[in-house]
Amino acid sequence: MKLTEMGTKASYKKMNKIFESRFGFAIDYKKLTIYDARKIVNKIGESLTKIRKSHGIHSAEKSPKYMELILVSETLRNFIKDKTRLNEGEVGQAEVILAAKSMVDSVQDMIEKIGKLQNEELPPLMDSIRDQLGTDKATAYRGQIEQALASLFEQLSATREALDTGARVLSGEESVGDMNMGGMDAGGMGGAPAPMAGAAPGGESDSFAASDAAAGGTSPLGRELR
Repeated sequence: MKLTEMGTKASYKKMNKIFESRFGFAIDYKKLTIYDARKIVNKIGESLTKIRKSHGIHSAEKSPKYMELILVSETLRNFIKDKTRLNEGEVGQAEVILAAKSMVDSVQDMIEKIGKLQNEELPPLMDSIRDQLGTDKATAYRGQIEQALASLFEQLSATREALDTGARVLSGEESVGDMNMGGMDAGGMGGAPAPMAGAAPGGESDSFAASDAAAGGTSPLGRELR
């Protein structure tokens, strides 16, 4: 049997059927990790080298054992490439989601700063203006500044909500329909009125739960390679 007889893009399921029919074993890909696959490939490489040295390459190609090792090695190498490519894609997706969540955190920082201006810095400033410039100017100033800060707080809150919903859609926590329902509406910036007492609302933190590698037996193969 030659490798070209199977095609270069044979599926793992098809390869397992060949292994079972020709060699009497199958590979459990659900339990197989990249680390384990590389260990097996390295061991196979050592075995192939021994066979080639003892029998010569031409006579080795006629050996069923030699063909078994070649097939398993090629299949595992493809598995490693596919798994590595998948892992790289997952890392790229995670980086994009983290960047989106970072925007949420940045706007949350702005909201907290506005809350600090409203609740911690504005009151003593009003006292100073009243003492130095009089009550009338203090009252006029407060009317303008409170309104401006409240409007900014409201806009930032709506923006944060939209950014947070967008990040959740990217991570799969919410659907695209949820993104259209939350945050900014068609008429302008939404959001609740800005509080004038107490601290600004805190940010939310999302955690990523990293799934463990598939657990299983000590050998991903149906039997040990001889």
